[in-house]
Amino acid sequence: MATAVTFNHNPEVGLYWNLLKGLSASVKTELVNLLQGSLKTDKADNAARKQQKDYYEILDKFLTYSKYTEKWDGENAVPLTEKVKNNFSLLLNKIDKKLLAGMTIFPEINGTLLIDSTIKEAGICLGNDTFSYYITENDEVSGQDNIPFSVKKLIDTIKKINAEK
Repeated sequence: MATAVTFNHNPEVGLYWNLLKGLSASVKTELVNLLQGSLKTDKADNAARKQQKDYYEILDKFLTYSKYTEKWDGENAVPLTEKVKNNFSLLLNKIDKKLLAGMTIFPEINGTLLIDSTIKEAGICLGNDTFSYYITENDEVSGQDNIPFSVKKLIDTIKKINAEK
């Protein structure tokens, strides 16, 4: 038998509790507990939808930038190189989509791709055979240049950028 519980501390749940006045306290308790579980599930679903949205926004930008041609900036910019496009495609195929939350991409005028954090002052420059990254925290810049490209190393770097301090 469920134990009767009051939910005065939560206005949303209190509202539902009052709507269920004709039911026994144990039935109301079970229904409210189900509702709370449903609300948690909704929050998780919303987070998953946001991750999916972020992923598809990056994918859409990548497809757009992949079509850029010579002088796409009106000056002397070159399009993304085939190797850069391949490297980023490999990343997209292997990465857990939630790691791309808070990230965006931009083409660079030299044919490389900038993977930029919208949350922190941090970024990764993806080249043909190498990548570089920087993270600015507490007015200190750290990072590394010319890291030989591998999907695992790139994912580990994204994890490092996304890590909470």
